[in-house]
Amino acid sequence: MRILLFLAVLSIGYAQKAPTPTAEQILDRYVEVTGGKAAYDKVKSVTMLGTMEIKGQNIRGELKMFRQDGGKYYTVVDLPGIGKQEDGSNGTVVWDKTVLGPRIKTGVEKFLASCAAGAMSEYGRGALEKDSCYAKTEVLGEETLNGKPVYKLRMTPKEGKPEEQYYDKATGLLARTKMIIPSPMGEVPIVAVVEEYKTVDGITTPSKLTNEMGAVAMTMTFTSIRFNENVPAAMFALPPEIQALVDAAKK
Repeated sequence: MRILLFLAVLSIGYAQKAPTPTAEQILDRYVEVTGGKAAYDKVKSVTMLGTMEIKGQNIRGELKMFRQDGGKYYTVVDLPGIGKQEDGSNGTVVWDKTVLGPRIKTGVEKFLASCAAGAMSEYGRGALEKDSCYAKTEVLGEETLNGKPVYKLRMTPKEGKPEEQYYDKATGLLARTKMIIPSPMGEVPIVAVVEEYKTVDGITTPSKLTNEMGAVAMTMTFTSIRFNENVPAAMFALPPEIQALVDAAKK
């Protein structure tokens, strides 16, 4: 009888649901399963080449992204019928050039674009730059996303609206991010879905992502991801139109 009672208690213990990990544990796991902090620390620059496609509109263009430690970045995409779109930062001034013209980002928009200063923080700032970007991280619970269980986190940045991040329970990988981004046309809700990962030099990084903005879905597919290439300093220099705005602001 005692043996039966012991086995019954033991089976109940196994049947109990494992406790939900903390936000810190979920974010730390993401860093670990994608390569580990030591591997990330070795990366000082990132070059990503590929395409951007607007789904359902037969529009596809070349996409180039360059990242360097110190908050320096430059992105350019040339879409047929729309034109060239650029944005970047020299580590101090955050800017973009679109069909609306050149402008310097300020306030919350600047913070969200520049809070992650590391070269590898493009698609993992919640885990890699949580201390510099976020004032609070918390687990909202578990959900099912595309048939897979995920942990849902709410990440509250030091400036701007809270965002939600979804991490695959089985793999630990980031699956989706929901955020509200300020823009010249007002606040824009964005759902960023990570569709594919690629392992490069021991680091597993997103290689295909789709940004959903209402009825518009834009897919970025990176065919080339390279770490620690020699990116010319001129790549992060301010374009003449942006430098003119900086000079005008000083006056």
